Amino acid sequence: MKTIRTPALILGLLYLIFLGCLVWSSPRLPAHLATHFDGNGRATGWMGSSAYLQSMIVFGLVFPLFVPAISYLSRFFPQCCNIPNRDYWFAPARRGEVFDYLFRHSLWLGCMALCFVIGVHFSTIHANSLGQPHLSTLLVLALAGCFLVGTAIWTLSMFRHFNHVA
Repeated sequence: MKTIRTPALILGLLYLIFLGCLVWSSPRLPAHLATHFDGNGRATGWMGSSAYLQSMIVFGLVFPLFVPAISYLSRFFPQCCNIPNRDYWFAPARRGEVFDYLFRHSLWLGCMALCFVIGVHFSTIHANSLGQPHLSTLLVLALAGCFLVGTAIWTLSMFRHFNHVA
């Protein structure tokens, strides 16, 4: 039986990396930096550096842990879980295995989400390092594309797991 140790350790390591990135970049941030960009990468919104760092901390803590929190809470509200072959998987002998799998699997999504947040942070820093702040559309598409492909693979592997009955 697999444990949550590996994804939890990787997520913890990624959080250390994320916090290290914020600490490393904070003295390098301008007093006001562009944080919102239009479809062409032109700056349309600005924030003070301390407000930006506070919002990145909140975003970096909340966004990656949203699905793992829901997955963990699902063990207390099993009626809210809609999975393939529900009767098979929610038999008393497998119920614990289902919730362990959901939580472990959601930690992997949390890892991907945190990598996305780190990428957003570095793309914002890079955009502001230019003379005129400009966000690379290609970079944003690559970040979003990797996250979406990863999420699709994550979702398909979950469906594949629950579609398999012994």
